[in-house]
Amino acid sequence: MKISKALISVSNKKGLNLILKKLKDLKIEIISTGGTFNYIRDNGYECTEISKYTEFPEILDGRVKTLHPKIHGGLLADTDKESHKNQIIENNIDPINLVIVNLYPFENKLLEKNISFDEMIENIDIGGPSMLRSASKNFKHVTVIPSPEYYEEFLTEINKNKGSTTLEFRKKMSAVTFSETAYYDSLISNWMTEESNIKYLNKITIPGKLKQKLRYGENPHQESRVFEIINNKNGFSNLSQLQGKKLSHNNYLDIFNAYSLVNDFEKTSKICAIIKHNNPCGCASNQDGLVSYLNALKGDPLSAFGGVIALNYKLSSEIAKEIIKTFYEVILTPEIDNEAKKILATKKNLRVIIYNPKKHVKNLSPTFMQKTFLLQDENLSSLSKEDLKIVTKVKPTENEINNLLFANQVCKHVRSNAIVISNNKKTLGIGGGQTSRVGSSEIACKNANKFFPNEIVGSAAASDAFFPFADGLEYLISSGVKSIIQPGGSIRDQEVIDAADKSGIAMVFTGIRNFKH
Repeated sequence: MKISKALISVSNKKGLNLILKKLKDLKIEIISTGGTFNYIRDNGYECTEISKYTEFPEILDGRVKTLHPKIHGGLLADTDKESHKNQIIENNIDPINLVIVNLYPFENKLLEKNISFDEMIENIDIGGPSMLRSASKNFKHVTVIPSPEYYEEFLTEINKNKGSTTLEFRKKMSAVTFSETAYYDSLISNWMTEESNIKYLNKITIPGKLKQKLRYGENPHQESRVFEIINNKNGFSNLSQLQGKKLSHNNYLDIFNAYSLVNDFEKTSKICAIIKHNNPCGCASNQDGLVSYLNALKGDPLSAFGGVIALNYKLSSEIAKEIIKTFYEVILTPEIDNEAKKILATKKNLRVIIYNPKKHVKNLSPTFMQKTFLLQDENLSSLSKEDLKIVTKVKPTENEINNLLFANQVCKHVRSNAIVISNNKKTLGIGGGQTSRVGSSEIACKNANKFFPNEIVGSAAASDAFFPFADGLEYLISSGVKSIIQPGGSIRDQEVIDAADKSGIAMVFTGIRNFKH
């Protein structure tokens, strides 16, 4: 579709000169409004001012300037239909087949201090979203560009197609634009709801903005993204990472719970919490921060391995010296002294996160992690016999393989850490949501012995992740389990395989973890 007429109205002029140069080269007519019109003319490009084009003046302090049949008729006309073509000819309306519009900076105004209610109201764009929506609806005939973010892609498209755009590109930009206008309206809706002191509405919107693409979700075969809601007034999403690897999906889940726990107490107490698999495995309060950490660790030192530490007080060098004696994934603190930074820096992969406790407020939606939330692919993994890697001397029988696959599929839906024992295509015992894998093994075996005492001997067991040590596996074996399925991937895999061989049981690896936090 060849572009002949463009309507440009932007609050953000970034990158616009590149667009204007290309439109001039292609001899595309431009119509524009107010400040954008002046910008285009001042930079030496020809342009028709919107009031001259519509033959109707701007009124109501600029609130009404593009809301006109000549504009929206030009955007919405389906020129494949004879009736539409006849009507725009009768009404002296020309098709407009390129719209470049970005909206009043309502989002930026939300972040400003001491801005008045009336000023916020005047930054609610009406004409802009209307033009974007009209153009997006008529994507068959109109190309719409809602942000400078897409200028480069648009220029590539028209260069490749000699001044035209493809239907595929226009359809994509329509989807992008409806997302932009929905996000914009969501910001306004949430702001107005807060200003009106309304706790709950019958319909809600969540204006999430991409903050970070994560390496993967709860498991490596799932994609994940972090989104943030603008105008955040709490500490959790205002995180600053001092060192270590990037945060993972599960790190975010754990640090949110850790943050919520230590900030749930009076600020006069020095609270330390250790979180593992989204559950506290230790928490303590003491006027001495070091004592608070040591007492929290004593709560369950086994589960603390690989966990998340959260403090509501300054992390000192004395505490840092103790912390590095145990392997942790993340340290979360409101403040840290310089000597402590140096000590923790010796653990290069350890993630050290600073948050601002002054911004912590009670929130209505904890499931959205206080205005920061995660989206990920659904875990659709499903295995067959051919996917299994036998790692022990004893090979599983056909019946054991069927039980292993059944247990593994159930295990995917149990909160981590997860252990499922099965026999004859039914679960005998399930252990889940524990801070250690051996703890889940104990619960699963206890339930199996209680409810199916005659079937646990010779049963199969599934683990949602690798066994970090042989202890959990040995507990299952001692209860009568004869075959085990697990992802594998631990640095101690051989130790676990040796324990299975010593007991004469079969074990298979899947290579697919199934955490469910």
